[in-house]
Amino acid sequence: MKTIEQLTNVDKAKLMFDLFKNEIPDFLEYTQSMDERISKDKEELIANRNNPFLSYQQWLSLSEQVVAAIKRYGKSLAKSGNVFAEQLFSGYTAIFTNHCLEQYGLHHAKSLRFARAIQLFYLPEKPTSPTNLQYLVLEMHGGPEYAAICTDKNGNNLVFDSKAQAESEAADCQDGVIVEI
Repeated sequence: MKTIEQLTNVDKAKLMFDLFKNEIPDFLEYTQSMDERISKDKEELIANRNNPFLSYQQWLSLSEQVVAAIKRYGKSLAKSGNVFAEQLFSGYTAIFTNHCLEQYGLHHAKSLRFARAIQLFYLPEKPTSPTNLQYLVLEMHGGPEYAAICTDKNGNNLVFDSKAQAESEAADCQDGVIVEI
């Protein structure tokens, strides 16, 4: 068996399916409802969007692709772990599917064990002390599609050990955004 660090996204999804098959139909329904919300609440989501990496249109496209796969494969997704994992958790669409799985686990899972398994496999580890954190500053240049990591004079990425230093750099940027790493 692979260690947790060796598991791919598809491996994790297959394992989740095998362990919690009874949660899968509700998760698929939840994923479709997320797509409906994204389509319906466009203005609200654009106004509150704080993801520097994906625009609303990119997020909508990913959600539509996932729902198209759910419709295309239908009940096969709830019957076969391989189909479930390969169709929903590979490629770029996995960005949206992983987000839905995380949200489902945090707010809608029937089983506490399922929610904990999602935390184990999908959510980032929380640092044990805030001193372990480092920060990057992104300069948005008018939108997420133009984001660039702030660099020094030699073109090296600036990495800050102090949030205050990162905030100071972000204040000097056009639409500076701080990212914890």
